[in-house]
Amino acid sequence: MEAWVRFSAQSQARERLLRAAQYACVLAGAALSRSGSGSGGSSGTLSRLQQLEAHLSLGRKLLRLGGSAEALGGAQRSLHLPDPVLRFCLTLSHLNRALYLACDNVLWAGKTGVLPGLAMEKWSQRSFRYYLFALVVNLSRDAYEIRLLLERAEAARKRSKSPESRAQLQAEGRLQHLRLQLQLQLQLLLQVLRDNPPLLLDLLRNACDLLIPLEKLGLCRSSPAIVGFCGLASSLLSIITILHPWLKLKP
Repeated sequence: MEAWVRFSAQSQARERLLRAAQYACVLAGAALSRSGSGSGGSSGTLSRLQQLEAHLSLGRKLLRLGGSAEALGGAQRSLHLPDPVLRFCLTLSHLNRALYLACDNVLWAGKTGVLPGLAMEKWSQRSFRYYLFALVVNLSRDAYEIRLLLERAEAARKRSKSPESRAQLQAEGRLQHLRLQLQLQLQLLLQVLRDNPPLLLDLLRNACDLLIPLEKLGLCRSSPAIVGFCGLASSLLSIITILHPWLKLKP
């Protein structure tokens, strides 16, 4: 109960709940469009779902007002990280997120009438472009973390391997040796991800989110059902990391 109280007290948590509801509406609308026969009842339900989705999206934009300052603060803190790759990736990710949120705030002002005559499509494309850049950098950071953990696991495996097993591997054929190496690398990757839930959740969340700006920018074509599923999945993963802070990838 206390965890839920702390969860609901955070604006980020409320935004994630609205995001989950928004993409649930997208997924339900896609399912209804696919199974509906064009009846008046189905059309009315679909229209209500689309209106609810639009209201949820606007509510999320309201909760994200001022988020650019927080992202800039994160970029300033990441400048002090000792690892140069993490310093570069996290700083660049925070800066792109700050620009994305700034464009999102402008879109909110346009949709609420504060900035009448705003070129909504241009600002929407701009915001999704910054969002895409941030996700690509986040996935690059995940790949870097995985590479470091794989190198440590590989070094530990070599230390524990006996000289007899090494000689046996060298005596086997080249093709079989390559197959065994690929199997070992895959096993190490699965072990690393299983032993590091924060990294696994961050990788899955970023991978799910990546489809959304790609589809919005026209860089890939997917169905609304896939977009809704990916958005809902990434939102639920974010909610899990908020409820259980130890599952959030640090720094």
